[in-house]
Amino acid sequence: MKFLITMLAIGAVALAQDTGDRISVPFSDPSRPKTVRGSLINGCFAVEGYDGNEVQVETRGGEGGPQRTRVPRGAEGLKRLESTSFGLTVEEENNTVRIHGPASRTVHVVLRVPRSTTLKLECTNSGDMEVTGVSGDLELNNLNGGITATNVSGSVLAHSLNGKVRAILDRVTPDKPMSFSTLNGDIDVTIPADTKATLKMKSDNGEIFTDFEVRLSPNSAKTTVEDGRGSGGKYKVKVDKSTVGTINGGGPEMTFKTLNGSIFLRQKK
Repeated sequence: MKFLITMLAIGAVALAQDTGDRISVPFSDPSRPKTVRGSLINGCFAVEGYDGNEVQVETRGGEGGPQRTRVPRGAEGLKRLESTSFGLTVEEENNTVRIHGPASRTVHVVLRVPRSTTLKLECTNSGDMEVTGVSGDLELNNLNGGITATNVSGSVLAHSLNGKVRAILDRVTPDKPMSFSTLNGDIDVTIPADTKATLKMKSDNGEIFTDFEVRLSPNSAKTTVEDGRGSGGKYKVKVDKSTVGTINGGGPEMTFKTLNGSIFLRQKK
């Protein structure tokens, strides 16, 4: 049986105030795997794992969003009344909680989730993403902000366009690949010292540092040939700058990629 709740314009149920009022969203079946999906246009998520069975949602306001300065025709001499609601939408169905924010306002969402929760979160503008103490599969995307995941366990796929990516993992899922990438920023990842992985690391305009004993693969560079001379173009040979190697004998692929930044891979002490 499906369980579904929807709260449109959550401000109407005591979540509109900047004081950080909180609501709790129960899962349909707390004994089964749990997932939280979230998407924000302006603002981002801060997530903390806790020993409970519900998702606790709290909003905090912020600056940003479209600025309306022009007075439309017919409104001359009248005052504009701004809505006090953030317009957040929260749904739960089949053990998945979905959170969507408005495009017109900046809202930062603080979540407390059961520790063993799968997270799939996306942010676009106006904030960094933070995840702490969650054990599950984490898919974290932040277009114009950084990503920090601390004391997490499981697998991590983290991507930022303009921001630093930082992760500290207490445990890793042995059979799942992981990926950390950004266009503009450093990548700083700490994993248990006994992690078995195959590393693929690339920094176009930075350096790579690690305290792991990495066994580098010989001749790992990939060469691509493009011959466009038949159509009046150029003959081009491109050598990929990736560094490939293994730690602790190898294992699932772990990818690190940044254009403008350095890569730091550390052993958890």
